[in-house]
Amino acid sequence: MKKIILLIALCHIQFCFAQNTDFLIDIKGYYVTRYLKQEIVFSYEQKIKKEKGESYGTPIDYTQHSFFIPVQIGEKIVCKEDTIAENFLKFTQNDSVYVIPYKQYDFLKKINIVNTDVSKEICIMATYWNFSPYYEISGDNEFLFKCIYMEGYALHKHIQEIEKKWQNYLWNMFHGSKNKENIDFFFILKINDYTPYIEIPKLNKWLPYLE
Repeated sequence: MKKIILLIALCHIQFCFAQNTDFLIDIKGYYVTRYLKQEIVFSYEQKIKKEKGESYGTPIDYTQHSFFIPVQIGEKIVCKEDTIAENFLKFTQNDSVYVIPYKQYDFLKKINIVNTDVSKEICIMATYWNFSPYYEISGDNEFLFKCIYMEGYALHKHIQEIEKKWQNYLWNMFHGSKNKENIDFFFILKINDYTPYIEIPKLNKWLPYLE
């Protein structure tokens, strides 16, 4: 009898695991934080003044915008390598919204979007900019970027699959497309590989002290 109960329990665990992975899709892309270059340059100038013993200021905040640029979803290539840098500059949300459960983890767990352990992923996203250099794009002098390339798995949900009372909340939180009824969410729940050292056309490491 005990063996039968154990077998049933194991089957249930395997079924739940299969059920969870069935809803995840392979995803590859770049998580980007975009900064105003003049603010970052000012910050470095103040650091130099401090080292010289001169009067200096300490910036307490930066203008920044973070977003995810998908390169591949499942077997489909959605962004070619030679257009990635252009998307760093002109990124706008369309009918797909990409979410990494970082600052929003508690909320997403509350509404049953995230029910897996993403503590490793939160640590990665909370610390990646400490390792990422600033990058600049050839021909652009307005922005600097920190970014991380990642490969992992995402939970794909159409907005109509989300409990109705939370749909507007998610819409407002993530600033989706103009057509709310057709939004697809990709919640990136698993990171298998990542690097903050990026090599793509037109994207160059910014060297602040050599300007």
